[in-house]
Amino acid sequence: MMENKYTTLSWDSAFFGYKVVSMAPCNLIKAEAEKIIGDMRINQVKLAYFFVAPEDHISNETLVKSSAFLVDEKVTYASEINKDISLFKDISINAYGPGEADPVIKKLAIQSGIYSRFKIDSHFRSNEFERLYTEWIEKSVRKEISDEVMVYRIGAEIKGFVTIKVRNNTGTIGLIAVDENERGKSIGKKLMSAAMHFCWMNNAHMTEVATQKANENACRFYESIGFKVKNIVNVYHLWIS
Repeated sequence: MMENKYTTLSWDSAFFGYKVVSMAPCNLIKAEAEKIIGDMRINQVKLAYFFVAPEDHISNETLVKSSAFLVDEKVTYASEINKDISLFKDISINAYGPGEADPVIKKLAIQSGIYSRFKIDSHFRSNEFERLYTEWIEKSVRKEISDEVMVYRIGAEIKGFVTIKVRNNTGTIGLIAVDENERGKSIGKKLMSAAMHFCWMNNAHMTEVATQKANENACRFYESIGFKVKNIVNVYHLWIS
């Protein structure tokens, strides 16, 4: 019996239009990988995600030899929320809505995913990346996957936004974006402060955010405002013919 198991991802499969599975292998050796991939092929899996600890050299080496390729080194940052954040206030920032996501915020959402594995992976050829991030912000605005979307405005124009979800005393930043023409003006820092203020007001004492290691600007930004690396996961895609 194989110890490593994979899980069918219903949402991803429906969104992309083919069967997608996910797996977090541990010490995956070549013989076992061949059996698993063979089983995926029999079950008509087209795409498999593998989430692997960087220190798990056996699994990493096996996946590379199995034609999977590294699409992301996912870095999760975390920071405790200082109670002083309760005093934060900026009249340029307010909650988005009510209503549907407008073209401006959709454009910003797509900008936020420039290092996304769904953009990096050239096997996606039907605007999957754009569709995915558009749906992400649409569902966030409707509060289906987020508790709040905060926007930064200059006048009446949206120049940045952040999505926030609070669960189990931890706030998670889903998406954050600043208009590429407005960067370097501390808008991102203000949005993060607003997000942490929202988290604090909703009984969260920790905030987490994930980005890509390749996105060096984002990593430097989070570290500059006091976030520390919580964990890193290597993400592989394997396309099965």
